[in-house]
Order: sequence, then C-alpha cells, then structure tokens
Amino acid sequence: MKKQDYLIFFLLVALLFAWPGVYQKFFAEDAPPPLPRPEAEAVESVSDAPAGDAAVVSAGEPAAIAASTPAAPVTPAAETMEPEGEATLITLTNQHLRLVVSTRGGVITEATLIQYRESLPRDSEPVRLDFTDKPALAYTGLTGFSEPQIFEVAADETPERVTLVRRSSEGMILRREIALDDHYMVTIRDTFINESGEALNLSAHQIRTGPIGQESAHSDMVGMIDMGVDSLPPAGGVENWGKRIPGEFKTIRDEERLPRLPETITFRPTRKPADWVSAKNKYFVQILMPDGDGADWIEIFARREIGPAELAGTRVKNAEVAAVAASLGFNSQTLGPGDAFTRTFEYYVGPKNFAILSSLSHGRDGAMGFEENAYLDFLVVPAAKILLRLLNFIHDHVWANYGVAIILLTLIVRIVFWPITHKGTESMRRMASVQPLMAEIREKYKDNPQKMQQAMMALYKEHKINPLGGCLPMLVQIPVFFALFVVLRISIELRFAEFLWISDLSAPERLIEFGFAIPLLGWDALNILPLLMTATMILQMKLSPTAGDPAQQKIMMIMMPAMMLFFLYNFASGLALYWTTQNVLMIVQQLLYKQRKKNEAPATA
Repeated sequence: MKKQDYLIFFLLVALLFAWPGVYQKFFAEDAPPPLPRPEAEAVESVSDAPAGDAAVVSAGEPAAIAASTPAAPVTPAAETMEPEGEATLITLTNQHLRLVVSTRGGVITEATLIQYRESLPRDSEPVRLDFTDKPALAYTGLTGFSEPQIFEVAADETPERVTLVRRSSEGMILRREIALDDHYMVTIRDTFINESGEALNLSAHQIRTGPIGQESAHSDMVGMIDMGVDSLPPAGGVENWGKRIPGEFKTIRDEERLPRLPETITFRPTRKPADWVSAKNKYFVQILMPDGDGADWIEIFARREIGPAELAGTRVKNAEVAAVAASLGFNSQTLGPGDAFTRTFEYYVGPKNFAILSSLSHGRDGAMGFEENAYLDFLVVPAAKILLRLLNFIHDHVWANYGVAIILLTLIVRIVFWPITHKGTESMRRMASVQPLMAEIREKYKDNPQKMQQAMMALYKEHKINPLGGCLPMLVQIPVFFALFVVLRISIELRFAEFLWISDLSAPERLIEFGFAIPLLGWDALNILPLLMTATMILQMKLSPTAGDPAQQKIMMIMMPAMMLFFLYNFASGLALYWTTQNVLMIVQQLLYKQRKKNEAPATA
C-alpha cells in the first residue's frame, strides 16, 4: 500500500471521530432562507395576518417586532384581555387517553397517554403532555372566543364527550363539541351562529396544537431530527419543517437586530395552504386536521432552551429547541343575521404508531418522519414501511418479543437476498481462486496495459467471473440497512422493549456507567452488543473470499469494523442486534463455502 493511501486512510479516520462536532457547528442548524417579505410592512399580530404571508415574529424578546401585511382590519388579540373568572376542568377518558378540558377558552390543557410509561421503571407514571402554558385547540384572533373567556358546559357531558357554549358581546355564539373515540382520536365540532340582527365578521384566526418537547426517556442523536412540525399541502407530499426551526432563531435575531437569540419564535414556513399540521417528538405526535378544503396557512411556534451559561451572560450562537407547536390559520368570513357555520377538526394525540397512523386518511402517516432521516428516501421509505409491518407481524403472530422478532426479521432478509448474496459470494470465491493467474498476467503484460486488460477479460470469461459481482450484494442491501436504521430509531414498538440483558431495544444497553467519558469517542458506559457486532464482523471479513491488494484488504478489515463500532456504539441496541445477527448468518454461510472449496480443484491456465 502506498504512503499516500495510508495518509488518506488516517485522514478519513480523523474526520470520522471529528464528524459529530463538525456537523453540530456547521451543518445542524442549516435551514432554507426565509420567504421574501412584502415590501410594505405593517406592525400587527401575526396571529391575525391573512393567508399567504410569510411573516416571522419573535415572542420572547422585548425588542422583537412582529411583521405582517393584513388584508383587512382585524380585531385586537383576545390574549391581552383579563381572565373572566374561575375555570372548570373536565376530564374525558378511555382506556388509552385521558384529556383535561378547561372551560377557559374551551381548550385542552393536558393529555395523558395511559398505555405508555414516562420512563424505564415499570412503575413509572404514564406519559403526560402538559399544555397549560399554551393550551391545545385554543383560538387566537377571535374576539370573545379565546383563552381568557369562560365557556358554559352544556347538559350532555359524558366521560367521552362534552359540549361547551360561549356567546360574545356582539351576539356571535360558538358551540364546541369535543368527543373522544376508543383510541387516540378527538373530534372537535365548532359551530358559529350569528344571533344578532346584523352581519358579523369572523376575522382571520388560528387554532393550534399544544406544545410538545423532547421525549424525556431517550437522548438525541447528533444530526437526527426527533422534534418538529409537519404539514401536508393540498398537492400532496408531506413537508417536514424540523430542520428549519433552529435556524429561524438566528434569522429573527438578525432581522430584528436583537442582542441575543429570542427565547420563543413564531413564523410561517410556507405560503401554501394545508390539509393538516402536526407537532411531534421522537415517539409522540399531535395531528390537527380540519374538514373541507383544509386550512389557509400554517404557523409554527418554537421555544428554545436557556441554559445556566446563558443566564450567566454567555452569548449562545445556536438554538437548542425545547418545544414546538403548530397552528392552522383561516381567512376571515362574514355571517349574515341568523346564519350558522360549522367546522369539524380531527385531533390525533398519541403515539407515532405506524399501524394506527397509516389507517388514517390524507397521508397522516407522513408524521412518522421516515423521510426526514432517510438517505435515498425513494428506496428507503418504502422499504422501511415494509420492514416495520413485517417486524410487527412477527411480534404479533410468531413470537411476542421484539428482540426475537429482529433476529427472525434478519433471517428473512438474508433468505430474500440469498440468491444475490450467493451469486456475489461465488463470484468473489472464483475471483480469489484465480489470483495466481491474475498475478502471472500482470507480470507478463506489465508493459502493455491493453494486452493485460484483454487477458484479464478472457480469464474472467473462462472462469465465469463478474468483476463487480462481489459488490452487488452490498449495494443491494444498503437501502435495507438504511431502512432498518430508520425503523429501529423511530419505532415506538421498541421503546422499553426488553430482550435478554437489554432493557430497552430503542436505546444503548448502558450496562455499566463509567462515570467519565472516553476522550474523542465520548463513550461513558459499557455496551456489549456493539463490541460483539465488531468481533463478528472481523471474523466474517476474515472468512470472506478476497481479491486485490492484500495490504488494502487488511486495512479495510480494520477500518470497516471500527467505523461500524463508532457509529453504532451509542445507537439503539436493536440495530446492533440486527447487524450482529447478520454477521453470524454470514459467518455460517462462509463456513459452508470453505467446506465446499476444499473439495474443488484449483484453477489452471
């Protein structure tokens, strides 16, 4: 191996170890540039701006200014009004979901997912989404129907349903029916009735989800998007806004010339209308979808973390997003005397369970986030959906343990790709068997490259060798590996799933806490599966037939396992289990080839 090859190798290894820091500094916060603003700007509340505006507003900085261009006079935001009185809290519940509804604004202040525990201990409390600060289903921009106003409870209250009524001073009535189904779907039916003697205007307004923060039981992975907002435009194709959100803090700081990053921001990421909008973290999601033609615009709210260093005066360059929420916006409309208008919403608040979300209409399974973290998504996303369905089928109908299901899934994948891997391995084995002949050809025609190439091709043809055949199995399986990477990373089914000594297949094993982090690597706990994966990978590569420069093969035998160990050491143990199982199956396959090779005669010229 040449000296420059060694230099390139060590540079690649150095970049490998430095990549997380490089990504965080230069790429993690990258976002598309903001949409151009109108030339003439007026200072108004962004909640009351019309559809089509790309206004950006910061809400957590005293010097922040909200910019928009309203198309018509709007009513002052109701949030500035004083609360009217004491609110009544009403609980709606089924075996999966418990909601707390407040008569102050007719909103949801809390959602508890009864079937999912908050942390690893079995006696942990269930997951609770707290919307107290920014309640879900709250209207903004409608005088008399926002959070400070008290609604009356109608007489038809049940454990799964409640009806709230509010009459504004102008004579407009809002009748809100909130109904909970058997699982995680909430139906909201809002009826506006004009009981005055004159036409009344429903100004441009919005209805929002509750804020959702990071899933507390699992840490983030550098470069991966766990928390964000999605929307579906009428033309189709889910739009994921998670990567853009951190960069908007910088954009608003620079545009408004603020001394630091704002604590909270609100912005419009697109001019497109939307069929639905979602706010999510790694495992849980809220999806708000109106009936009819959907919403006229969407808006994103985000709040960032404020750490001790910043409180002490240190200037922070990058925003660490702590919570997100999303709103659907509707243009103003007029109701004549005695007219009524009804709008129905479906509000899903629950797990990012693919089986559930894929059963919903309008592509709401797009909130799973397959596309956000997938390379070659045109191949990977369909493969991920197939593999997730197959994994759940094995768990539900064959063996009710996700560790065993991953092993069986790996076996099935190997069987499906057996013809390709078998052909590729045969090609590599034949290539290895003619290495002495190839060396003779190189020596004989070292001064005539054209003759050397012709002789090589003749040798390949004689021994039925495809020089690219050994690469084909690896190329074909790359989309499958990426698909499993996505599936095992975001599947809520693996959350706290146990297998042997592993207590959570969606997280690293962390059997022994070191109490310190290994320099450069950042490892602070013992994970056995990645080490076992690396050992089996080295053994599998030693048993595999090889062709080419022995020095290069030797360096690859060190580099590839080291890379996989580095990438997967702190990743979900379910993926390390898959890769280890695959290595073991390949070792068995290679041992069978070795036995077969003993009974074959060596190649002759």
